[in-house]
Amino acid sequence: MEFTRLEGAFGARVTGIDLGKPIEREALDRLIEAFYSVKLMVFPGQKLSKDAYQAFARQWGEPYIETYDNMTVPGHPAIMEVGNTGGVLETEAYRNGAAFWHTDRAYAPDCNAITMLYCIHAPASGGETHFADLVAAYDALDDETKERIKDVVATHRYGGGDREDWEFEVHPMVPGQEETLPIGRQPLVRRHDVTGKRGLYSVAGTWHEVEGLDHEAARALMRSLKLHAIDPRFTTTHRYTPGDLVMWDNTQTLHAASPIGAAVDKASRRLLQRIVTTGLPPLLAAYKLAGER
Repeated sequence: MEFTRLEGAFGARVTGIDLGKPIEREALDRLIEAFYSVKLMVFPGQKLSKDAYQAFARQWGEPYIETYDNMTVPGHPAIMEVGNTGGVLETEAYRNGAAFWHTDRAYAPDCNAITMLYCIHAPASGGETHFADLVAAYDALDDETKERIKDVVATHRYGGGDREDWEFEVHPMVPGQEETLPIGRQPLVRRHDVTGKRGLYSVAGTWHEVEGLDHEAARALMRSLKLHAIDPRFTTTHRYTPGDLVMWDNTQTLHAASPIGAAVDKASRRLLQRIVTTGLPPLLAAYKLAGER
């Protein structure tokens, strides 16, 4: 198993491992340790059945059962399809429903979550996912800003937050979905549960209110932190190839899909299978503290 740094600010390409087969304890332990350090991993050349994909995901946490039943794979409710081909994905609202900077599961009480995307079809151009390193972005803040935001708390809801002119809105909810989603309360500066490092947390895409600030002051603060975090100094962009499995730690990153047009032929199709795992990997229970690895 070999780790190679991705082009861009962070992340690693991992080769020499077949995720469709059971992973030995030593290899999985190494992957978990590396993952929380690099925050973003790309496994190229995978050939995963849906069952194998879900088995791999369960080693990282409990798969979240999506409420978007119009986007899930029949018989596999934990797998949601994203892209521009098939059913509702052929509408602009759905194919570009993740084309804005955000953090998955920020509104959940336990915001630990890993998102995985397994590439089935990749367009000849476009369809990338962009990632921002919120730990590096926090480290680069001036001391005055760090002091100002150190105890600030924001509430989050699905689809919240302001958008830039070039961003899209989250895709529509299915009937009854909004009533099932909580409003989360999270610090702007979060200490990671595994690494212990501090980073900005979910400064775009889901924030609803910032405690102690009126809406205009909150908008100004959150936009300044967002634009700081997505500066090229802190970002990596991944262009997909069929067979790529990409996974990232939501508590240390932001991500955004590139807007994409309708699929008009095979070369313009984009289809990814998405699993989100919640909580921390079961193997971490074997360690008292992250520092005891």
